[in-house]
Amino acid sequence: QETRLSEFSRSSRDFNRNVSKGGVLLVYALYIARFFTGISLLAGVILAYILRGSSVGMERAHLNWLVRLFWYDVAFIIGSAALFLACFMTEPPGSSGPGQLLFLLPIGIFVVWNIVLLVALIVGLRSFLAGRGPLPERFRPLAE
Repeated sequence: QETRLSEFSRSSRDFNRNVSKGGVLLVYALYIARFFTGISLLAGVILAYILRGSSVGMERAHLNWLVRLFWYDVAFIIGSAALFLACFMTEPPGSSGPGQLLFLLPIGIFVVWNIVLLVALIVGLRSFLAGRGPLPERFRPLAE
């Protein structure tokens, strides 16, 4: 009886680990799909919050990093939108002054952030598949 119970417990842990690993891969896929459809990022962060509660170890570290990336993304989107609005207020549409160049600032920040986000997701996914933490050692403080 006891061996059956421990066998069941072991298989249950293996199942949870596989679900957690597949869940982390799904969250990474949803985050990457964010570049094509915005709603997938929201689905990804909801799934990350759900899976984070039952995950441990490397899976949890990656899910924590993905949740943090979501909030960084929200901050950059809001910041870029506010900066774009400020540019819009200083140089209204239809004018053709040098202030039009100010619009390049929020657009540039948004483009650079998206490149950084994509690189972070690819590096994190490769690290997860290799069994390492979400970031290289030199950037580890960003994930904690």
